[in-house]
Amino acid sequence: MRRIFINPEPASPRCLLALVLSVLLPAACLAQDLRVQEGWLYSWRNQPSGEFAPDHRKTDPFQPIFSDADYDAYAARQTPSFLTQFASSVETSTQQSSETASALIPVAVNQEFDADIEAAPYDTESVLPPTRTMHPDASAFAPLDELIPQTTGPASTAQTITPQQVFSNSPVQYNNGYGWQVLPKGLMYKSYLAGEKEPRMQFVQLHDTRSNRRVWEAVLGGRVGLLRNGTYDSVNPQGFQVDVEGAVFARVLPDQPSAMLEGADFRAGLLATHRYERTAYKWGYYHISSHIGDEFLLANPTFNRINYVRDSAIAGVTQDLNYATQVYGEIAYAIGAEGGAKPLEFQFGTQYIPVAKSSLLGAPYVAANYHIREDFNFHGGFNSVAGWGWQGVETRHRLRVGLQYYNGPSLQYQFLDRWENMYGGGIWLDY
Repeated sequence: MRRIFINPEPASPRCLLALVLSVLLPAACLAQDLRVQEGWLYSWRNQPSGEFAPDHRKTDPFQPIFSDADYDAYAARQTPSFLTQFASSVETSTQQSSETASALIPVAVNQEFDADIEAAPYDTESVLPPTRTMHPDASAFAPLDELIPQTTGPASTAQTITPQQVFSNSPVQYNNGYGWQVLPKGLMYKSYLAGEKEPRMQFVQLHDTRSNRRVWEAVLGGRVGLLRNGTYDSVNPQGFQVDVEGAVFARVLPDQPSAMLEGADFRAGLLATHRYERTAYKWGYYHISSHIGDEFLLANPTFNRINYVRDSAIAGVTQDLNYATQVYGEIAYAIGAEGGAKPLEFQFGTQYIPVAKSSLLGAPYVAANYHIREDFNFHGGFNSVAGWGWQGVETRHRLRVGLQYYNGPSLQYQFLDRWENMYGGGIWLDY
């Protein structure tokens, strides 16, 4: 008799794998949804060969594995979804709102309404509820004035409060008001277009026929309002306003090595302005001092530098002749003066600045100014400008390009012994 020896080592891994599957497979089935388990059991019961049926419910629909109680118990153990919780909250809120509204209705109204419904015959053709007559003196009703707020005065004068006025974080915009304002828009007293020492932004190239040289006149400065008691508009503001101004007037010689700075005049001031209809006034204080450029001083070591300073009280008036033409005049007296400066100075002129029909297209302008100083025995300088300009709709700032002609004492106050005759063109930004 022949003996057959069976080696248990190759079969041991297979037995171990079958044992593990027999333990894990029921646990995996329990972790699935009950309806998935039911479908798997349907397929397994009706397909002994192990091949799953395409539609197990058509194979044996009368043999459910789990009952409805099993489904309910399984659903109760699951955490409700967000949509389920939201729908439940909405339904609860609706029920509470309806209960609160029904509780607010007076009991007498409910009783009377129920009595009318019971007494009224049922009519299928009528679509309107039965009419009832309510006595206004009934104790079950509150006074009508308490239920509905009444507005006094005609309906045209009643003011409507909008949500933007109640909840907006921004202040109310005033167009035709009058009151105190901090940092208002616009100026009541405008700068002179042809004033050679007005705070603005400027770059002009000029040619001096007397010295036969080219110079660049650059200005960096401006004037803004600090406080106003007047109207809120910027086109033609009325009232009282305090302005602060400051600028540096620099001259550069582009034909010299490294385009040296010849000199710079510094101006700062505090002005009080007032405007009533077509007349504007200003009064206040301004300081101006002149300084020589370091590179110019190194190139000209024998130059006698002076400390030109003026601390002046100033007053001026501007009159609008029409919507486009103004004339002006001002006087200043230096309380403190050094470096050859004398107390008195005068300035007057005229300007034509029509309002453009389109802010994009702009409009022409022309202006002339005459500035007299006691420094030169009351001889003065004449300055004129003309060109094309654009004006902001709200800010009223004016950007302009054009030509300039000047004849008089040097625009740099450091050179008191120099007379200049210059022409050229450039760009200006006035406030």
